[in-house]
Amino acid sequence: MAEGKKKMKAVVLKEFHKPFVVEELPVPEPGPGEVLVKVMASGLCLTDVHIQEGVLKTVKVPYTPGHELAGIVVKLGEGVENIEIGQHMCGWIDVVCHTCMMCRMGRENLCLNRVRIGFERNGSHAEYVAIPAENVMPIGENIPWPSAAVIPDAVACMYNAIKVQGKVKAGDKLLLAGMGALGIQGVQIAKYLGAAVYASGRTEAKLELARKFGADGTVNTREQNLQEEISRLTGGELCDVAVDLIGTDSSIDELLRCVRPGGKVIAAAYAADTFTVNFQEVVIKEKEIIGIRGASPQALREAIGLVEKGVIDPYVCKTWKIDEVNEAINALRGFKNLARTAFTFETENSHNSSPTE
Repeated sequence: MAEGKKKMKAVVLKEFHKPFVVEELPVPEPGPGEVLVKVMASGLCLTDVHIQEGVLKTVKVPYTPGHELAGIVVKLGEGVENIEIGQHMCGWIDVVCHTCMMCRMGRENLCLNRVRIGFERNGSHAEYVAIPAENVMPIGENIPWPSAAVIPDAVACMYNAIKVQGKVKAGDKLLLAGMGALGIQGVQIAKYLGAAVYASGRTEAKLELARKFGADGTVNTREQNLQEEISRLTGGELCDVAVDLIGTDSSIDELLRCVRPGGKVIAAAYAADTFTVNFQEVVIKEKEIIGIRGASPQALREAIGLVEKGVIDPYVCKTWKIDEVNEAINALRGFKNLARTAFTFETENSHNSSPTE
């Protein structure tokens, strides 16, 4: 960060396995091709917990986390065009090279040289953040800031899983396993695509929320057998696609048994390092296991469009102030939230906010 008189509040992780601290730091100066964003909301993700625990080896401390960004562009770096001061935006996470084979294929989320906002570079759990101008995704001014913040991850990831990788279409039957922050967004996306949606989980309040957003059936796996209930709900046909939002060593195997021959299981979580599956389910029945990682810029733009049209209402169950960071992180760690939560930085002068001297 550049030195100077202008200061901001920022969350800082100084050591792994230690609490976060809130510090007053210099406001970053946007470099060539970058913009300075006044952060209005920053989504919280279980990955923030994993980072604190030292799981992600590319993260170097001290640094500021936060990869779900929504805010207002307040300053342009040298050479930035086609972006105006005052633009409402959310931020695409990946800073990519544009030259590797994955970028050339239009799968920039798999860039071989990517650096991520909130991971390998400072993120949005701060009052201001500098990001590349190409990572600015314009949004409508009618979108609430907390909702806007979770679009790049919680919404766009599910759009990638369901629409892009799962290729779910009207008439398909979809199982979302592990209802929570991403699953609630997934229900809405699948209903928009015309699919029948079934949601599973161990918390009745989350399943009730899934039904509120349109789930055609729910399974409480604390009390019910998932395979038996999916067979019953689908008249024995099973699902075309299942999305694993659990990520344990056995969850993929269980979901393979919930999809029809030729069906797909989308792996969207990684609580365990490895998983085990039955060969017969994959080989003899030609089932597929497909990974997803984030979302491409195009998938994010499409997800933003659905939010702007009111097709998807990104659900945020609670907002926090930046000084409550450790309480917020501990709530994540304890799975105490029904869905996504976010820091908010709104003030009376939100639309004309400038760094403090």
